[in-house]
Amino acid sequence: MGTLIFLIMMSLIAGILTGIVGMASLTLYPVLLSVGIAPITANATITVAQVGGGLGTVLSSLPELKHHWRLALKIALLNTAGGVLGALILIHSSNAGFQKVVPIFILLAGILILTPRPIAKSTTENNPWWNRLRWMAVFLVGIYSGYFGAAAGLLMIAVLSQLVHEDYAIYNSMRNFATFTNNVVSASLFAWQLTIAWQVIIPLLIGLFVGGYLGPVIVRYIPSRFIKTTVGIFALILAVVLGYQAYF
Repeated sequence: MGTLIFLIMMSLIAGILTGIVGMASLTLYPVLLSVGIAPITANATITVAQVGGGLGTVLSSLPELKHHWRLALKIALLNTAGGVLGALILIHSSNAGFQKVVPIFILLAGILILTPRPIAKSTTENNPWWNRLRWMAVFLVGIYSGYFGAAAGLLMIAVLSQLVHEDYAIYNSMRNFATFTNNVVSASLFAWQLTIAWQVIIPLLIGLFVGGYLGPVIVRYIPSRFIKTTVGIFALILAVVLGYQAYF
């Protein structure tokens, strides 16, 4: 019973963080390892459970998505295509050595998030190479999300903060939708090809769905600039902590 409550509470926290910035994998990965689930199984199980959490975040994000479905669908399709490739890489992997580059990715994400968007948007919008690079980044984050996923939300927020010229709540809702579609496809592949810890799926689903619904609601009542700055600073601190753990 204690383990069940622990999993639900941690999933609730992970769900709220997912709705705000996308931190479910980073939060739940060490939790599942602590209850005796093997690394790759834990990673695959979290992806399957995040389908429930993603449903909650998408439902809660509908008001922000209302007038931005065309761009949201384009982002989701490209990100999910990358997710398929990442999931296939994981299915044929035998270790989690890729974790050593996670701190580097998070550091770059923090820098991008804290980098102000150009006031003159036309400078970058009219640069085809810069636009291609940003869209390629959406695909690459999708690959990473399908493979490991820890802090993929931070990376996606960093990319969308440069790609979408809207408030945080808007591009966060696009990230929520893209993450959901990515997880649906990746989870289907994992359930077919990998071992899933089905015994923990229900408590994870409960916590992630409820928390995932609450996250976007919280975002609506917090100033966009404050959230973006807080997330960026958190990413830099997290990069230092994970970098220390990975290399020292």
